[in-house]
Amino acid sequence: VWSDIFVFQGAINKAMQLVVRQSASNELLACLSAYLNWEQSSSLDAGIMVSNLLLEMQSCPKVEFQLSEQYGEDLSEDAWQYIFAVDLLCSHLKWDWTHDNVISKVLWPSMDKWVKKRKGHETAQSIPDSVIALTLRLIGRLGQIGLKEGYLAAVKNISSVIGLFVQHAKEEGVPWGVQLAAIYSLCDLGSSNPEGIVEAIHAWRATVLNNIPFAVTSGIAEITSLCKMDALFY
Repeated sequence: VWSDIFVFQGAINKAMQLVVRQSASNELLACLSAYLNWEQSSSLDAGIMVSNLLLEMQSCPKVEFQLSEQYGEDLSEDAWQYIFAVDLLCSHLKWDWTHDNVISKVLWPSMDKWVKKRKGHETAQSIPDSVIALTLRLIGRLGQIGLKEGYLAAVKNISSVIGLFVQHAKEEGVPWGVQLAAIYSLCDLGSSNPEGIVEAIHAWRATVLNNIPFAVTSGIAEITSLCKMDALFY
């Protein structure tokens, strides 16, 4: 299994290889390089790999929606490969770098372009709905890095923006798969602002006519339990 992980060239495999190569001792790295025929000259810059993956994911035709019994309109396996790979590399690069170089410079601008295009800005770049769903899910995953490192206020700001997006999703005619991605992103960021996020999701839920997937109900229950824990401590 490990040899497969290190030899295959999928997004997550490349990310794992890079992190291992950066983290391994010289002796272990020499053994792995000899065994797996790794090129000594290949780039070990995690930031460059993240940038390349972000570019790839925005133009990859395999980033698409896929029906899931638990999640409703979920993302395809290829899309999740990008999410897991970028998440792994950004965990390695830490929150400050991730916030400044990924969320602020790439993910928010993509969201902005998509919203502008939907509102009729002809010059705005056209971005597929599935890529925006991926973007939202990725923001949720990356926000957890900030939570783990203690950047609660910064992550709360992010969840507040997504919360506003969700509240206006129905009236703006946002595609269902994108709405769900935003909700799941909020669930990932639940501990940044449990009460505010539960309120935003309940307000959204009251407006939608579609069947609510089990994963949403489960996510709401989890964040609600965080609210109860907060109430016990304060």
